[in-house]
Amino acid sequence: MNEIKSLEHATLKVPYEVFNKKYRNTQRVFDVEARQVVAAVGDLDNAVKSGSTAGEINNLLGGMVEKLTTMKRKASDAIAEEVQAAFVCKKRLEHLKEQAEAIAEPNSPQNKTAMTQWRKVRLDRMIVDYFLRNGYYDSASKLADSRNLRDLTNVDIYAAGAEVERELWARRTARCLQWCADNRSKLRKLNSTMEFNTRIQEFIELVRGDLRLDAVKYAKKHFSTYDDGQLEDIQHCMGMLAFPKDTEVEPYAGLLRASRWQQLVSQFRWEHARLLHPARLPALPVTLQLGLAALNTPYPFYIYFFIKPMCRRLT
Repeated sequence: MNEIKSLEHATLKVPYEVFNKKYRNTQRVFDVEARQVVAAVGDLDNAVKSGSTAGEINNLLGGMVEKLTTMKRKASDAIAEEVQAAFVCKKRLEHLKEQAEAIAEPNSPQNKTAMTQWRKVRLDRMIVDYFLRNGYYDSASKLADSRNLRDLTNVDIYAAGAEVERELWARRTARCLQWCADNRSKLRKLNSTMEFNTRIQEFIELVRGDLRLDAVKYAKKHFSTYDDGQLEDIQHCMGMLAFPKDTEVEPYAGLLRASRWQQLVSQFRWEHARLLHPARLPALPVTLQLGLAALNTPYPFYIYFFIKPMCRRLT
């Protein structure tokens, strides 16, 4: 049971957080649409009391029916997403329950076979998770599909993150900023600088395009308030306005390098994983290092000089 608690925390936490988010979204949809329906009913009631014509009342009735239809459609879509998220949670619980039942009676031949098969599935899940957290989204998706593990892994959850990464590689920031806005409260708790660095990059692109007046307006809008530790970066940005875009003076030349986009992608990948996973590192390299540390081998130098460096590269 300790094995499940230590290694499978994220297996349930991630889909639960998704389910919780879907639930709140459904409640918000209901609240917004219900307020509009109540307002339409109020308008209709006032029209009847004031002696409005049949045509006016008919128009109000048509508007109320339209609002009810919209409410039903949006509520149905939101509930369907919520049910799907709950189904994923249920399937993962059932998957973990299989291991718990096998551990309860480990000497049973049937349970030994089931445990071996379950651990093979877990290894595949760990590999998928490692691929996802390092940006190998296509490989993760193909492995999950070939092993029928889509509901037991976070491939679909990472799909939105993959879209943001593709936009950043294309040097477009709109989707990344939208992601930051959608997760602002959680990112603030993590002291994330993702949104700030994305704003910095937008400012840099304005300077690179010789739109310096627009850059000044942008800075006034987005850099008028700042957190601790951000003032120096803002000062460097404003200093760029005094130099040509092909300057070799540091730190302005460094800000204008194209490699900053790669840094932005790497930071987004890291921040996205931090939002989803309680653990800082993927489970695969951690369990590999633990297994090697516990391995009784007559060749400790081989593990120390060859295997451990490989594990560090995995992390």
